[in-house]
Amino acid sequence: MNLIPRVALVYTFVLCSFSVFGNDPAQLAGIREKGLDGHVYYVSPAGDDSAAGSKESPFGTIQYAAKQLKPGNTLLLREGVYRNTDSTALAFVHCQGEKDRWIRIANAPGENPVLEFDSQRGLAMQGVRYLVLEGIEFDGKSRELDEEEAIAYGKNFDNKGDRDPRYFGVGVRVEADESGNYPHHVIVRNCRIHHTAGGGIALARSDYVLIEANEVFETSYYSPWGESGISIWESSNHDNRRDVYRTIVRNNVCYRNDNKVKFWMMGTYSDGNGIILDALRTNQDILGDGYDEPYSGRILIANNTCFENGGRGINLYESDSMDVVENKLIRNAQRDGMKYEIEIGAVKGCLIEDNVIVSKADKQSIGGYHYEDIRIEGNLLSGALDNGLENSGDNYVVGADTH
Repeated sequence: MNLIPRVALVYTFVLCSFSVFGNDPAQLAGIREKGLDGHVYYVSPAGDDSAAGSKESPFGTIQYAAKQLKPGNTLLLREGVYRNTDSTALAFVHCQGEKDRWIRIANAPGENPVLEFDSQRGLAMQGVRYLVLEGIEFDGKSRELDEEEAIAYGKNFDNKGDRDPRYFGVGVRVEADESGNYPHHVIVRNCRIHHTAGGGIALARSDYVLIEANEVFETSYYSPWGESGISIWESSNHDNRRDVYRTIVRNNVCYRNDNKVKFWMMGTYSDGNGIILDALRTNQDILGDGYDEPYSGRILIANNTCFENGGRGINLYESDSMDVVENKLIRNAQRDGMKYEIEIGAVKGCLIEDNVIVSKADKQSIGGYHYEDIRIEGNLLSGALDNGLENSGDNYVVGADTH
């Protein structure tokens, strides 16, 4: 007689497993910070922008402090709450390091700076390169919004006229600057991002990026743009190397992200995923920058934990050359209309291997549409594969979670 339910065995495996694949230094050959040996500046909510920027006499705003940074420099944020005075972003960051002399923005050792904002962005990182952002908490204050008012705003939104910034807040947005410089060689690490009306971490037109060891939760509820916890969208090609991973999303924890407002272009609840790789092969003609080159980089999604998201745990859409390995996905697709823990939509060339997936009783582990060259191997699955996918790679399938 089996005294332990099969799903309990899956949970035990999830809690006890650890990743070797997700910590291989060779993965980071193209994305590794160097040369952080320059001047160290400090900023504090109690500081002053006319000060020296030292530990004893810190700057007063992140906006001003970031403008002082040169290759090799570090900016450390002291303890306290930083708030926006602008409706667009708490701070704009345009730092450009060099290949052998990166720039770092981080928490001061042992201190917990919190960026609290109701603007469209927490940090708007535009045209940045060779930059590390780490150890910072972002609070978008979306729990203070009235849900009925947010839904009513979303129903009337048509992307024309002024926006109410409260419904668009993204914690970290990495994108091109006004001169059309695309971001590359960017690391976002060890940040805690929560209660943003829009996405948690969102990148557009990026290359050579590492999104690592972040905690992202309860984001994306109220934006009419259909956003997610971690989003990589329409990447650009800094070069065409194929011998290293150029986009890496690993060791993150993403949970209870969801959409409560419909995506205005589709009229449906489209996203609220833990992680999404979105339209890297296509140009959806939303940015209007004329860039239409398919992304050529290899992509790694490894050792992330995604649970209880309204959308999929991991959503792969119109993107190629992805390895999805050693992730733990538990009871995602919470919302009606969502079907899969991992969805593969119009994907070419994808390895899904050694993942642990615990799906709800009425959901499926992996599925999608219009896919080519998909390998699904060595996964532990609670919940079946979609009918169109062949279980040919030694996957172990146990009963679905009935709780």
